[in-house]
Amino acid sequence: MTRAAQAERTRAHILVTARRLFASHGYDATSLQTIADEMDVTKANVYYYFRTKSAILEALLDNSITFFQQLLDETARIKGKRARTEHLVAGFVDQVVANRALSPLGQTDPSVRRNERINAGLDELAHKAMRLLYGDEPTDDQKAAWFLASDVGPVIAGLRHLTDDELREVLRRLCLRVLKV
Repeated sequence: MTRAAQAERTRAHILVTARRLFASHGYDATSLQTIADEMDVTKANVYYYFRTKSAILEALLDNSITFFQQLLDETARIKGKRARTEHLVAGFVDQVVANRALSPLGQTDPSVRRNERINAGLDELAHKAMRLLYGDEPTDDQKAAWFLASDVGPVIAGLRHLTDDELREVLRRLCLRVLKV
């Protein structure tokens, strides 16, 4: 295995370990040392790849943010409010279910909101989504519907017993109902 391949493998292992620890113990209760101990490596090894715990969180959420940006771009090309909403909800729910271990770190989680880069990205996505669904000036009720439908961490935490397919269907129905489609 090349040095670059080994480095990428170690980086990916750090992310997998951090994801699991963040999901089981919470972001604030998980330190770089905890991640290193879980991996049976030195803290310096983790620090080499990620200077801060926040950098790990950013790396974990970057793929989701990129996915949602692409989903919103696709949704913008769809004609008709119902079709746009159904497409957006289907993509959103698929991504949430695929990353259900991170779902407790929702957009209102203090650990996420403390990170300015992630916070700004989530706010930008929320405003773009609301414009697609409700136009340039959504009402307070429409804004509330979006924020409620887009932060499903508590739902996932309460329905851990469901399979991915069952959870996907529950979330899809919930989001469509809340968004009034």
